Amino acid sequence: MKKTIILSCLLSLGLFAQEATDKSLTKLYIATFDRAPDKKGLDYWVNTKMPLEDIATSFFDQPETQDKYPSGYGTIDFINAIYSNLFKRTPDQVGSDYWQKELDKNGMIKSKFILAIVNGAKDNDAKILDNKTEVGLSFINSGWSDIDKAKEIMRDVTADNTTVTAALDIIKKYDTGIESELPTIDITTTPTTTKETVKTPTKEEVEEKEDLPTF
Repeated sequence: MKKTIILSCLLSLGLFAQEATDKSLTKLYIATFDRAPDKKGLDYWVNTKMPLEDIATSFFDQPETQDKYPSGYGTIDFINAIYSNLFKRTPDQVGSDYWQKELDKNGMIKSKFILAIVNGAKDNDAKILDNKTEVGLSFINSGWSDIDKAKEIMRDVTADNTTVTAALDIIKKYDTGIESELPTIDITTTPTTTKETVKTPTKEEVEEKEDLPTF
């Protein structure tokens, strides 16, 4: 099984340029950032008309990627992070050793590694990625671009279909709350003004005032 997965990943490296669609980009966002895509970001990349491979490379020029995988981030840590983002697990030792060699000794670029892992997903891994992709697509179709929500919505999705249902229910709650997040004006409320208290002057105050000179 391990050799089959690695072979599948290797075959994916030789594929012709992939079109960047909502679905393929959603998988790329999940793999790279561990979140659903934000609507604005996804629309931007789709509209560039760039192949998916070029977009995957361009992701590593983005501040979010640089923050997540800063200079000095170890190869093993990077491999583990991508597997965790996609499948909520670490790779087996054979796979880990293979990909470390490809990245460190053979000079494979990180974006190509990510696409190989995405395209080589099998069995339970494929099920998890399909479920995450379904949730991610629902998130962008709802028009959301909130990064925090994009991370939150993907956090508990597994191969279990009930986790997909739960995530979709959360997205519906997000949609319900959209209007409440916008500023509203209550037309039944009149503007508040400062009201001064009128004080009746005492006899002494009146007499004192009368003694003041007039200009």
